[in-house]
Amino acid sequence: MMKRIDLFKTNVENREQAAQLKASLVAMMPQALIHIDVEDCDKILRLENSDLDTAVVIRLVENSGFTCKVLPDKMCEEPTNTAADMERFWDMSFNEHQAMWGFEPTVSARMAKDYFVKEGVRTVLVPGIGYGRNAQVFSAAGMRVSGIEISEQAIAIAEKHYGKELKIYQGSVTDMPFDQEVYDAVFCYGLLYLLNPRQRKKFLKDCFQQLVPGGTLVFSVLSKYSPNYGKGKKIDVDTFEIGQGAQLFFYDEEAVRLEFAPYGLVYYTEIGEQTNPQSNQAAFKFWLITCKKPL
Repeated sequence: MMKRIDLFKTNVENREQAAQLKASLVAMMPQALIHIDVEDCDKILRLENSDLDTAVVIRLVENSGFTCKVLPDKMCEEPTNTAADMERFWDMSFNEHQAMWGFEPTVSARMAKDYFVKEGVRTVLVPGIGYGRNAQVFSAAGMRVSGIEISEQAIAIAEKHYGKELKIYQGSVTDMPFDQEVYDAVFCYGLLYLLNPRQRKKFLKDCFQQLVPGGTLVFSVLSKYSPNYGKGKKIDVDTFEIGQGAQLFFYDEEAVRLEFAPYGLVYYTEIGEQTNPQSNQAAFKFWLITCKKPL
């Protein structure tokens, strides 16, 4: 069932003012998900799970010193991105393009591997393993890898190139867990930003629960400062629809801290992916995010 998300036009001008307003609203709506987009022309306040009437919200915002107006033309429902939607999209993509990204691991995977080696990681769970190109860097370092992949086409490509070396569960990450094992580390490249807010929250919680005490989460997600930000149809705050129904959510530092802080956020840094060897320019910018589960 899709949720209604309320959007309001404000005159919040910068991140400091946004943080001030958000703190006031959180005190009154502790269960709500609150985001203020100061880069949107309407300085949008986005509320999900608010149990307050819109008139009350407007009064709260105005009492904090800002203007506030409901944007009925921008009222939206949470992007669905159902498992069936994603399975159709990825099966079609892998069927048409096969090993579309080649077999070299990403910068994110290589950096995660180096960190895992230092940490003595022996087992790794890779949700969204695709056809295995990022998993191989962990296997080559002596780690036992399990993966989750929604596309049967991608799994077939992985088996063709890597045999049965990789244990892959077929299904959507929204249906985790697929086993009762706990892992030393979880590595996820991309994927998270393809999910809607509710799905992202559940996915992160499920990954965290499958870590051993002291285990490590490493996620790589699209940055709001990536060159492809803003491409496609805008369907929500920092969310754009591309291709045949795929949705991308772009993270800024506030979004990184908001989503990963509950899971032991330790460190995040911006990196380039798919760098052109001639221009030395990265096609995409990602946040590489590291979290640690307490002992």
